[in-house]
Amino acid sequence: MPKIPAFSDENQAAKWFATHDTAPFMDELEEVAEKIPVRRTRAAKQAVDLRLRSDYVTAIKQTARRKRVPYKTLIERWVTEKLRQESPDLMPKPGT
Repeated sequence: MPKIPAFSDENQAAKWFATHDTAPFMDELEEVAEKIPVRRTRAAKQAVDLRLRSDYVTAIKQTARRKRVPYKTLIERWVTEKLRQESPDLMPKPGT
């Protein structure tokens, strides 16, 4: 089983956790009871007119229903995921 590395400071730890999947390390992590306030801000959005084959839209809507999310949210997630894969340098950093 892999081990979480030792970090010299919080910045190093934050960078590591931001770039690694923590699933293999779940047994090492301890549950924290401390409440952490979260303030969410909404990024500006822009509408995009997109034409897709109707059978694709049907499949997207069915997939979204299975995942219990609105289909437009699912499309946005997929586009964001692909952008992070293909052009991570163009994506805003988390928290910005």
